[in-house]
Amino acid sequence: MLAFVLRYAATHRVQLAKFIAVGLTTLAIYVSCFHVFYRSVGVDYRIAVSLAYVITVGSHFLMNRFFTFEAAHQALAHHTWKYLLMLGLNYLVSLGVVWVAVELVRISPYFGLVGSTAITAGISFFMMKYFVFHHRVAA
Repeated sequence: MLAFVLRYAATHRVQLAKFIAVGLTTLAIYVSCFHVFYRSVGVDYRIAVSLAYVITVGSHFLMNRFFTFEAAHQALAHHTWKYLLMLGLNYLVSLGVVWVAVELVRISPYFGLVGSTAITAGISFFMMKYFVFHHRVAA
C-alpha cells in the first residue's frame, strides 16, 4: 500500500504540488475569514465556519479549475454541479469536525478548522481529479 501511495505521488507530483499551493492559499483565506467573523464580529463558531466556507469556495474552485487541473477549456456547467456535490460533502465534514473539536474535545474551533481542512483536502484532491475536473480522452 505504501509503495502504491509513493508511486502515485511521484507520478502526479506536479499536480499535487499545485494542489497543495492552492490548498495553502485557500486555508489562509478560510482561516482569515473565520477569524474575522468569530473574533472580530463575534458570531457563533458554526455561523463563522459557514460564512468563511462560502466565501472561500469561489477562489478554491477557480484556482483548481484554472491552475491545478488546467480544465478551463471544459464546460463550466459540467464542473459546477459536480463541484457543488463535493462541497456539500466537505461542508458536512468540516462542520462535524469543528463541532467535535468544540463540543466533545473542548478545544478551540481553530484546531477543528485545521483538522477539517486536512481531512477535506484528501477528499477534494481525488474528487476533483477523478470526478469534478476529470476529462475523458476519446479513444
